[in-house]
Amino acid sequence: MRRRSAVLLVSGVLAVCGILLPSIQKTSSHGATKILKVVVNGGHPIVLGGATESAAFTFSITAEDPSGIKSVDQIGLWGSNYGILTPSKAVCTATSKTESVCTGTSSVNAAERQIFDDMAGHWFLQATVHANDGDAREEDKAGRFSIIKFGYASLYGVLPTAAKGEAFTVGGQLQKADWQSGQLVPNPGQKVDLQFCATGCKKPVTVAVVKSDPEGELAATVHAETTGTYLWAYPGAYWAAPASSFPEQVTVTGALPQGPK
Repeated sequence: MRRRSAVLLVSGVLAVCGILLPSIQKTSSHGATKILKVVVNGGHPIVLGGATESAAFTFSITAEDPSGIKSVDQIGLWGSNYGILTPSKAVCTATSKTESVCTGTSSVNAAERQIFDDMAGHWFLQATVHANDGDAREEDKAGRFSIIKFGYASLYGVLPTAAKGEAFTVGGQLQKADWQSGQLVPNPGQKVDLQFCATGCKKPVTVAVVKSDPEGELAATVHAETTGTYLWAYPGAYWAAPASSFPEQVTVTGALPQGPK
């Protein structure tokens, strides 16, 4: 049902907004017109989930032609699995006799079923640029951007105080946004770093790398050596945002008591 609905949505968008998808788009590039740069959301991934399931963002298209730029239209925002979003019209501002920057806005709302979980990852902007002399440039993948899932990491099990050399297990959990339910769910099978920062350190060091289990749970056994803080750090993926837990401190006291010789 969703696949059929997506196709119907594409047809409606085509009729109302003139947006074309690469699979049905006709090539119309000719002349000296060029698309120089496309920036979506200021160059940052669009992170969706957590406290909100919607996001508004901007896009800009920088183009040039010896005769100057007249307009940009047929703008499409598309991704895998029939992903498509509706952009506003682009407003062009000349920055020189030959170059213009054309800007617009769009938004995405998971709660309104504008995006589904299998659409997380890479997205593309397509556009057709028209020059004052009639030349044009059309590109299906004029720019690439990402819409990714919000992530959350928790940490527990750090001893408030520990003797030097004492072993303890640092636990935690890695979660990701589920756009269908609007909840955070376990994020399994992901490599996560356990980092430690000694008191006064400028940069934490990785003391263990573990993979989250089917419930997103994390666990690593460490030995107390010096006072400092532990945290879990997930580097993220092409479809998921990085996440770090709040740090927890351990205060290391004297050495462990020695047994009888």
